Amino acid sequence: MIHATDEQLIERALRGDRGAAQTLIERYRRMVAGIAFNALGNADDASDVAQETLMYALQRLTDLRDGSRFAGWLHNITLSRCADYRRRRGTRRLGEPITILNERSEEIDYTERLAIRSAMAHLSEAHRTTLLLHYEGGWSLKEVATLLTIPVNTVRSRLMAAKRQLRADLLSTFDNVDQETTPLNIKRNTKRKPMLTEPNTLIANKMAADKRIDNQNEDNMKGNELAETYLTDQQTALLAIAYPGARVLSTQYDPEPWMPFTPRVRIALANGTEKTVDFRGDIDAAKEELFAALERLGIPCPRLIHSPVLNTDVKGYSTLCEAPRGDNLLLWALGGTPHRIRLATERAFESIDRLQGITQALRADPVGAKLPQRTLTDEIDLIMSDEKWNADPWLAEAGADIAAWRIDPWFVEAIAKVREAAADIKDPLVFTNYLHFFPNFVRIQPSDQLYNEPLGWPGDVRYDENPITEFVAPHGHFGDPLLGLAMVWVYDCYPFVHTGFVEQFLWRRGISRREFAPRLAIKALQMIARDLPVERPAEGGYWDGLHGWAEQALSWI
Repeated sequence: MIHATDEQLIERALRGDRGAAQTLIERYRRMVAGIAFNALGNADDASDVAQETLMYALQRLTDLRDGSRFAGWLHNITLSRCADYRRRRGTRRLGEPITILNERSEEIDYTERLAIRSAMAHLSEAHRTTLLLHYEGGWSLKEVATLLTIPVNTVRSRLMAAKRQLRADLLSTFDNVDQETTPLNIKRNTKRKPMLTEPNTLIANKMAADKRIDNQNEDNMKGNELAETYLTDQQTALLAIAYPGARVLSTQYDPEPWMPFTPRVRIALANGTEKTVDFRGDIDAAKEELFAALERLGIPCPRLIHSPVLNTDVKGYSTLCEAPRGDNLLLWALGGTPHRIRLATERAFESIDRLQGITQALRADPVGAKLPQRTLTDEIDLIMSDEKWNADPWLAEAGADIAAWRIDPWFVEAIAKVREAAADIKDPLVFTNYLHFFPNFVRIQPSDQLYNEPLGWPGDVRYDENPITEFVAPHGHFGDPLLGLAMVWVYDCYPFVHTGFVEQFLWRRGISRREFAPRLAIKALQMIARDLPVERPAEGGYWDGLHGWAEQALSWI
């Protein structure tokens, strides 16, 4: 096969010959990596874009009319992906390493790098996340507050506390410190130049200016910090039941973005040790029962300390849980080199396979038999029925223009086409909410490796690092993984959508775009009916995007 022409390999690949596709990839891997390196000037970025480009090209082989022009076609795709990568990185630089290191410069002293990594690791999750979103991600204080759903004053207080701790840790490591002249307040007592940081890296430009603002704002923060230590009477009572004689040391509200932990409480136990626990509002009695069934089937779930009780302050439940095991997979992926995204992709694929692998056993379990089940046709009916739409909490919270969509000619025709395609898919779906395969609901055990060397393709032994330690919210991950991946696609789950996450999964599992198309169309149409007006607004980026996903899916059908 290695002597076959490009045209022959493409023809075989389009017939489903994975060996031919792999040969084609290997033939051009070095070329693509070289183009990407020349365009981006960085091996990490180039490796990331090269893998993304090759996956993208395999998915788009049907677009290539002349197989003999594959090399030129691939060259143009590579440059286009490089331009898109640079644009994305310029808009939100969370793809960059989130350490305060310039890892691309060989002039940086290895000891300094390890010291700064260590100092960052000592920050709490909330402080580290806030710090990185503001300085490395480039979000304003107000934007960070919106992302983390906390007051702006809380953002300021966390930034001040994080920088104080960083300074203290670094001062204890490096001697002869000049407090004013270096961005990180570090100056080595050698003839070597002080550590350099790029203008756009973490803290480098803003630390000195923010230090002056910190002094002005610090007194104003005290009242807000006291507010963060508040616990309700019910929460205090649950702690007393679970840990008699314990004393509350501190609390954090919304300690992690997009997570259901609130508040996270650090307590001193009667025996003199300390412990951190979480209160959660997303676990009721049925989910407690479900977690027990999943544990029996080998799925690591949240560990409950006290069974759910009706929340006396808001509608819902209050459940006392152990703090989650391991790192948030999505934040871990955002928080490092592009290699981390590839490793995180492997873990996300594994989580899909593990949850899908126990679906039949879960259905056979008495607990699983009680889970809601519906077909793809039922998913379509949700859109066209007021009663079914309003019975679904996530859909019903929006959809102001749904009546207008139901009589829109384009929408009506799309629904009919999707309904016809879905009629042949009879397998029931099993789920309880819309948390379909979002990587941030998977926890992993972080390894000690720095991942500064390029990783290979699947099969590299380093892909075995970072085992899954917990599924934080496995409430809605059963049944049809393709429907879940369609939700990830239309919901734009950064960074996985932008690295060909869904396309890679489809390719590896041998799933055609035609099989995936009805699911993608259903989720796109649900989101259109939920979020968009019928008439395109002047600023129509989101409107155009969702329409584009629907049209693409309909063309694949």
